[in-house]
Amino acid sequence: MIKIGMIGVSDGNGHPYSFSAIFNYYNAEKMRQSGWENIFNYLQKEEKDNFGIKDANITHIWTQDLNESQKIAQASNITHICQTYHEMIDQVQAVIIARDDWRSHIEIALPFLEAGKNVFIDKPLSLSFEECEIFQPYIKNGKLISFSSLKFSPELDSIKTRIKDFGEIKLIRGITPKTWEKYAIHLLDGIRGVLDFDFQDIVINRCQHESLTIYTKENILIQLDCLGNMQYPMLQLEFFSSTNYEKANCLNAFVSFKRMLEYFVQSIKGQTEIQNNLKTLKQMEILIKGQEILNKCKS
Repeated sequence: MIKIGMIGVSDGNGHPYSFSAIFNYYNAEKMRQSGWENIFNYLQKEEKDNFGIKDANITHIWTQDLNESQKIAQASNITHICQTYHEMIDQVQAVIIARDDWRSHIEIALPFLEAGKNVFIDKPLSLSFEECEIFQPYIKNGKLISFSSLKFSPELDSIKTRIKDFGEIKLIRGITPKTWEKYAIHLLDGIRGVLDFDFQDIVINRCQHESLTIYTKENILIQLDCLGNMQYPMLQLEFFSSTNYEKANCLNAFVSFKRMLEYFVQSIKGQTEIQNNLKTLKQMEILIKGQEILNKCKS
């Protein structure tokens, strides 16, 4: 059995609860009390047989708050609560850094990567070119992956199977809540999960929210809109060609997360393609250049 450690929490991100529950199942009452009503609700809809990932469990947890670590452990059946994340290095084969505040990633990840452990880093990997260069050799040697779960979204399955017969694609449009910095990676990974593209340039669209247009070498226009706080769920992708139109609102979190975590376990076993994993660095280039443009407009 592969022992995996769960590391960290960040504001507005319940992934330590949901990811751990997908591996280990969960305590319904403790999960209900966690404060993550949306996670509790979609876990409740799943049959018990849908939980668990072959050959792997979350066995250790550390977060910045011992009380939060205890809550996650109780809700998601984690046996060992650590006082520091360094304690895990000799006790687990892999870790999930479940924080979406990218500035924390490199400090936490490097001790594990240097020790030869497999690491999954929650999106986005890093909005620093220097840090991406440090991460690159670990992606190349198969020890590091970082994706958004939208890459594995079941709502995109049918589009993936038909995209070769879709006709000449003219426009791809994506809509997400929150910010470019934290959520644009969802849209980018969802798009690249359907079809690959070569980035050429990026420009800002002047409006009330964060909106950018990506130009590709294939002459496909990609428009991404990050709408900030929204009162309704939305992670939507639209694909337009001269003859077809497809839309997917990618909201099946449980299946998307489980597929992503299964992919991580496959990577621990050395069963994933390095070239596919390296696409994360292409996504970071787009995110970084887009954030630079947004920062200039705000200053």
